[in-house]
Amino acid sequence: MANCSHFFHHFNALIRLTDDKRQTLIFERDSLRQRMNTGFNMLSYEQKNGHILEFYSQGSFVMDTIIVPLNDDFDLDDGVYFRGALNEYQRPNPQFFHDLVLKAITAPTDFKKIEDKDSCVRVSSKEGFHIDLPIYYAEKQDCPDLAHIKKGWILSNPIEFIDWFESQTNSGFQKAFLYETRLYAAKYEKWQEDIRKQDCQLRRIVRYMKAWADLKKGEMPCGIIMTILATENYSEDTNDDVSFKNTLINIRTKLQKNGIKCYRPTTPTNEDLFASTSDTKKQYFMSALNSLITSAEKAIAEPNEKEACTEWQKHLGGRFSCHLAKDISVSTAPNLAALKRTAAVSTPWS
Repeated sequence: MANCSHFFHHFNALIRLTDDKRQTLIFERDSLRQRMNTGFNMLSYEQKNGHILEFYSQGSFVMDTIIVPLNDDFDLDDGVYFRGALNEYQRPNPQFFHDLVLKAITAPTDFKKIEDKDSCVRVSSKEGFHIDLPIYYAEKQDCPDLAHIKKGWILSNPIEFIDWFESQTNSGFQKAFLYETRLYAAKYEKWQEDIRKQDCQLRRIVRYMKAWADLKKGEMPCGIIMTILATENYSEDTNDDVSFKNTLINIRTKLQKNGIKCYRPTTPTNEDLFASTSDTKKQYFMSALNSLITSAEKAIAEPNEKEACTEWQKHLGGRFSCHLAKDISVSTAPNLAALKRTAAVSTPWS
């Protein structure tokens, strides 16, 4: 049986966000925040309707499950929060707050494109990435409502999702890292450094899932679905190739048993993230999953390292490099220990 775990680790190094790119994204995010703060403060009191503007990091960037996409179009999420005391029936509609964000983003020519989408405002940078700005209204810090143009106000807390994921990794994450950024800035920075150094296997498995989906493009489930599926069906192993294969099998078993559904583990917990996915796309995903599992099983059983690596490469693309894979079977490889013993016996004069 060939062990391809080291090829997975090399693959992980290529798809994982580098420290330099991370700092670039942080700089661009903070610059956009400053721009919005400046623009928001220039609005009249009537335009702001007495609200306070805040920002909270969220998504795969915080959890370090973000990957380098093939087209370099990084997707960074940064939550925009309006703090106020109005309940759902008293406050303006979601479009009002989308418009406030659009007005607050000054000098739009600095960006490639600014789009007002149903669940966020998307700012596309000239550098080739985009920042999604989901917009929330929060009477209480831990009970924000997402401003969805079509669906209205939806109770949704992305920080709870981070807390859920990090609890699976036992990383020591605290919600206060994001809720109380000034007070916990040093601890949060230390926590992020630690998780990047440790780079636990579950984070890697999530990245492999996302990289597989990225190669397949738009027909595959989004990143949050891949994260939930991988986390809820994670199978730990000393080798990444075995862990990945077993996790994939667990995912398939669950989807076949309960239907192609994926419920959000945090508020709103009754939301099936596959609900808006067409049957055609669901079947495409299941077909792709079956095909990947077939190759994974062949690769794990294959004694030839080159052949095993190639099976994985079919589904993970050229970044899963096999150029260092040995075209030799494990079962027929020379047993160096045995050769040394034979040599010692046949040369008594030594």
